[in-house]
Amino acid sequence: MRWKREFMNWMYLESSLHLHSNRELRLENCRKVLEYHDMRVCLETRELQIEIWGTHLRVFDYNDNNVIVRGRITSLNLKERR
Repeated sequence: MRWKREFMNWMYLESSLHLHSNRELRLENCRKVLEYHDMRVCLETRELQIEIWGTHLRVFDYNDNNVIVRGRITSLNLKERR
């Protein structure tokens, strides 16, 4: 199992999350947008389900498996996928 994790790191297949203040979140290697409302955005990666709560949330640049969520972010919830 360790070799799989190392291979994913080498191929840049693991997700990377960047938070800029509480106004912007960038997620690399997003599989899909599960839910999208102005108060809640739910994203799926290979290993996680990410819930973003806030106000005036908008999803931008969903291309090449990268997503940008802008708005006023109040909380994040990370849940492991099984």
